[in-house]
Amino acid sequence: MTYPANIDSLKSTIGRRTGLAKANRFAIYMNLPLVSIDVGSILTNVLSGNFNPLQVINDPRDISLLCETAQLPSRNIATNEYFTNMKARKMPYSYINDDVSFTFLLTGDYYLKDVFDGWINKIVNMDTKTLHYKDDFVSEVEIQQLNDQNIPVYSCKLLKAFPISVSGVELANTSENTVARLTVSFAYDDWKESTSAGSAIAAKIGNEIFKRF
Repeated sequence: MTYPANIDSLKSTIGRRTGLAKANRFAIYMNLPLVSIDVGSILTNVLSGNFNPLQVINDPRDISLLCETAQLPSRNIATNEYFTNMKARKMPYSYINDDVSFTFLLTGDYYLKDVFDGWINKIVNMDTKTLHYKDDFVSEVEIQQLNDQNIPVYSCKLLKAFPISVSGVELANTSENTVARLTVSFAYDDWKESTSAGSAIAAKIGNEIFKRF
């Protein structure tokens, strides 16, 4: 028997499923390949009086904090048409993973622009015009959907991921109060869901410990 939809049944379903997922509650984690320190950028900041010794420290939390938008990966089934009794039917033969894009806020020292430009240079040597070995520049990228208590309710990993596109940075005289942003697209070999009760429990314990300080 089918029951007609109404606001009460909708509220009941949402409440039973711990509420609605909020698109602004997310975190990303990237294991950055070894990127050399940009000495020229450091000297420029020293001369301009904007140098902070903490700038030379690559804190992995910076990437998550500066990530303005992210997306969970999609997966599509590739099909061919198969005809039987004059009727066309779709038959799956493979699957396709779409690229994933992230948008980052740029800080005054252009930290993330240097990071991703350096990563691109680890893929293609712009001086010798040669490619490096794939295992030397790929990394894992984890994307998490968080709840209101910052506990991951869904998590997936991009396997052997690497940037394939680093956007230009829009500059304009009329953008006085506009924050500069950078969009980076990633390709990857595959992705898998990595949510587990253990990771959620660990995150909950970590949050409780953090609140004590």
